[in-house]
Amino acid sequence: MPNYKYKCKECDYTFSIKATVKEKSEGLDPGCPECKSKNVFQSFSGIGIVSSGNSRGGGCIPGGGCC
Repeated sequence: MPNYKYKCKECDYTFSIKATVKEKSEGLDPGCPECKSKNVFQSFSGIGIVSSGNSRGGGCIPGGGCC
């Protein structure tokens, strides 16, 4: 189940909500758990990428099984 990160515009509190993709698409109505404000927005953080194999950044090696 995905976590959706929100930040309150009133008190700057950052919090997460666990919800299914279906619940999210039907519309979440989050409120700040700290100050109870409904003036919140969804924030996004960077995406981590994990790579295995060639650490030199040269791409796949033919016959190496990575492609």
